[in-house]
Amino acid sequence: MLKKMFIISICAAIGMFISGLAYSQDDPSTTENVADEKKTELADEVKKEELKKEDAASTEIKGEQTIIAANAKAYTDGKTIFVNSKVQFKLTATDDLAIDKIEYKIDDAAVQTYQTPFSIDKEGYHTIKYAGVDKAGNKEADKTYNVAVDSTGPAIIVSTSSPVKKIGDKVYYQKNVLFSINARDALSGVNKVEYSTDGTNFQEYAAPFAVPPKGDINLKIKATDNVNNITEQFTFRVVDDAGNEVDLKDAVVKMVTDETAPVVEIKSDKELKKIDNQNVASTDVKYTVTAKDDESGVAVIYCRIDGKGEFVPYKSEIQFLNNGKHQIDARAVDKAGNMSTITSFTVYVDILPPNSLIETVDK
Repeated sequence: MLKKMFIISICAAIGMFISGLAYSQDDPSTTENVADEKKTELADEVKKEELKKEDAASTEIKGEQTIIAANAKAYTDGKTIFVNSKVQFKLTATDDLAIDKIEYKIDDAAVQTYQTPFSIDKEGYHTIKYAGVDKAGNKEADKTYNVAVDSTGPAIIVSTSSPVKKIGDKVYYQKNVLFSINARDALSGVNKVEYSTDGTNFQEYAAPFAVPPKGDINLKIKATDNVNNITEQFTFRVVDDAGNEVDLKDAVVKMVTDETAPVVEIKSDKELKKIDNQNVASTDVKYTVTAKDDESGVAVIYCRIDGKGEFVPYKSEIQFLNNGKHQIDARAVDKAGNMSTITSFTVYVDILPPNSLIETVDK
């Protein structure tokens, strides 16, 4: 009896076949993929379970706005073959007489007869099983090809060395603040991260960076994974008007440098007397502290009375009821974090009447 022999291979078709991704289970170099069918099936199950866990844990690291790779690309980290959704798989087989057909199935789907190269749209880990059948009805044992389809670009998170404030459509930041970019990709991994401070000219990210200290900044970031999926939308943690940390998601963030601290002013509700070059008031006078900031706006005003204790947030009018010299120290912080110098106001409260004396004198 003539001994039958099949040689069947699977290729990842990317315009032209990618060297190193196509293999036959009869090839000794791929022995570890096919030596033991039970081990392969077990490994497949383990991978699927790992994927389920990763999917459950990595919702937050999915790219918010992915530009699917325009061209097919495959990548391997030495353990797993990753492809984007544009990659097609081609099956071929040889026989010492004549091949009738090649059968294959993807994961738990029904067995199909191979006709033309096919792709896998669903993201995640997949197993392709395939086998050749000759015209005499001989069928080889199933072979297995494991592949991971990556259709999602990296997730991008931007953080800063000091808080930034979002007001309207702009984000205010202090001079010398550093910006850090963290990009993660749940499947093929991150290939590169690029950023632009003018929205047009990009450079590759390598370490935390400062932005130009003057003018409006259009911060734009994009990250590319190892199979050429690109994300251009990013998450940027900012502080809103209510003082809450929120995640801003946008493709471009308009930023403004705020280098100027608020201007603080302390006023009395009544006109004060000037005696010996000092302010003199009665106990019914009330004092208000205000601050003005024309850029990001005032966040909080702090006060200290008579030089005692720490500065505390200013809440209401100040009134002095005790006789003597009093001082109000105040400073303010704007929404970009700039703090003003201390503004001081001194007043003497005079509530004691004069003390008169009479005495005799010689003419």
